[in-house]
Amino acid sequence: MKQGLIILGVLILGLSSCRKDPEDPLHKTPSSYKPTLVDPATIFPVGKFGMPQLPSDNPFTEEGIYLGRMLFYDPILSFDSSISCGSCHKQEYAFAEPKKFSTGIFGLQTGRNSSSLYNLAYSRKFFWDARQSTLREQVFEPIQAHNEMAMTLPFLAKRLARTDRYIEYFDKAFGSNPNVFDMSKALEQFLMTLVSKDSRFNGFFPGKFSLLSDTEKRGALLFNGLVDFDMVTGLATGTDCFHCHGGALAQQNNPDMGGIANNGLDGNFTDKGYGAITGNPADRGLFKTPSLLNIAVTGPYMHDGRFATLDEVIDHYSDNVNYLSPTISPMMAAHGNKQLKLTPQQKADLKAFLLTMTDSAFLTNPAYSNPFKK
Repeated sequence: MKQGLIILGVLILGLSSCRKDPEDPLHKTPSSYKPTLVDPATIFPVGKFGMPQLPSDNPFTEEGIYLGRMLFYDPILSFDSSISCGSCHKQEYAFAEPKKFSTGIFGLQTGRNSSSLYNLAYSRKFFWDARQSTLREQVFEPIQAHNEMAMTLPFLAKRLARTDRYIEYFDKAFGSNPNVFDMSKALEQFLMTLVSKDSRFNGFFPGKFSLLSDTEKRGALLFNGLVDFDMVTGLATGTDCFHCHGGALAQQNNPDMGGIANNGLDGNFTDKGYGAITGNPADRGLFKTPSLLNIAVTGPYMHDGRFATLDEVIDHYSDNVNYLSPTISPMMAAHGNKQLKLTPQQKADLKAFLLTMTDSAFLTNPAYSNPFKK
């Protein structure tokens, strides 16, 4: 009888220790709240860009998008709660940062220039070295990088789970307690909604010349003309920008067709780019080709921020391409290893056309702004 009582007591203690404390936010029972679905057709300009291929397991909801927006701007994601994603990706600069390199926690510097963030749903690769294929995977890297946010995922999960606003919104968005997996899905939703579509260039493309001034028209013909001679435009000199930056998105998103390329910056590579990911010598010095939309506000330019101004970028492609670079893009090599040597007028025309790509509505859209600042 005594032995039986001892066993019963042990069982009671065991069951008691397994029971979840209803006051513990880590174990809060989710509610039956139903998130509000958002039709992707209300987000993406199908008539301009088409409908991107979206993740089937992460449908857009108002609550999921807003949760991602909160997380994007919340310094709680960094180890010392000093910086957020929005610290290095500022809306007024098309979610880039006007610095060569960004500053992480403890004053540490990043190794590459901060990429702009828009029209990401149409991209197939992420980061300058194209090392990730989904936004959901991409978001974990800056959070954990020692020179950026330096956070550990277990610690972050506990921090989120003890924060009232996230207890509420993870429940609303996913019917779950706060966790890093659903965090990545919420950030994915918000980042995919960052759509830039209302620049004058997007109104012009693919040929409403009445929207452009004379100098912008000349720049458009240069941008879309082949080097030496173009049978369509009749230009004696084109700059052939469109092969890597063509279409309504001003970007080649196919990784096999110029979406990852060496644009003749260097002959020797201190940063191997995509080659460091693949280990293939033929990929050394290759980097993701960025969109040129909003290029007026996304400087400094290139993966290492080496060009401070748009004029320097144009000078590079006109006068300073390193055609001896061992992995230079075939589309660059097709120029015949000779510099374009654009005239000052041609450079001004090309720059004027590039400036039509600024989307002021995107840069000020309140749906993308910091929700903690009213």
